[in-house]
Amino acid sequence: MNCKKIRSTYWCWLVLVATTALAGCGGSEPPSQTGREGKMVYVDTVTKKATVMEVADSFPATHPRTGKRTLMPALYCSKCSKWHPVPPLDQINRKPRATQCLKTGAPLTADGPWPEEQSP
Repeated sequence: MNCKKIRSTYWCWLVLVATTALAGCGGSEPPSQTGREGKMVYVDTVTKKATVMEVADSFPATHPRTGKRTLMPALYCSKCSKWHPVPPLDQINRKPRATQCLKTGAPLTADGPWPEEQSP
């Protein structure tokens, strides 16, 4: 009987130690410090220039310099190295090929160098 109590106690301690050791292994990632939080890339439908600003509530969004509603969300083509205007996210599935570059046929992504990162 003593042997069973000793084994039981041993296993309880082993489980407790293992649980304690693994408790700190699931830490959360530190927040990103890229400066991109809450911002996105837009393309002005008049000038065709890409710009970065705060995420808008509705589209077309109002251009901060002109005050006109000419900004559309943009996605990047890695083949032609250009940001292209696309429909708003809630309507993007309604247009076939909305997420493909019209020039190259390559898929458009949200990943790409932001306009201020691109060299002239």
